[in-house]
Amino acid sequence: MIEKFEQALVKVESVIAAFSLFLLLALSLFQVITRNFFDFGYPEIEIINRNLLVICGAMGAVIATSKLRHIKIDVLTSFMSKRQISLLRCPLALFSATVCLLLCYYGGIFVMDEWEYAPANERWALPFTFIYPFGFGLLGLHFLLICLHTARR
Repeated sequence: MIEKFEQALVKVESVIAAFSLFLLLALSLFQVITRNFFDFGYPEIEIINRNLLVICGAMGAVIATSKLRHIKIDVLTSFMSKRQISLLRCPLALFSATVCLLLCYYGGIFVMDEWEYAPANERWALPFTFIYPFGFGLLGLHFLLICLHTARR
């Protein structure tokens, strides 16, 4: 059951990442064509592309974490046995989940502040800010799932 949930979650995250990357490339190509051939561009596209890049990065980090390919500090693991590493996997995943969920919480506060204090002409770009709590929440969830996988073994 947990594996099916995780597989479905990874599929949704992959679709979000792929769609964001496609949209980023399409908008960039459109912007290049309009600037080079028609001597004008849309400044809003630059803002959208910046936010799409953040979405692609966040979804990439989430997908990498789900496949245990995330960035790790591996200096000590070269001196440890496989048993010691497997014993530490769950506590470290819990610690990572706690940090990510705290960042999710503070990302939510950031989003609420942005919605409250953003100038009227910038409010159209505010839905992009939801990626911060959403991305960190997904990272925390994947770290919890890693701990559950480790505990079940």
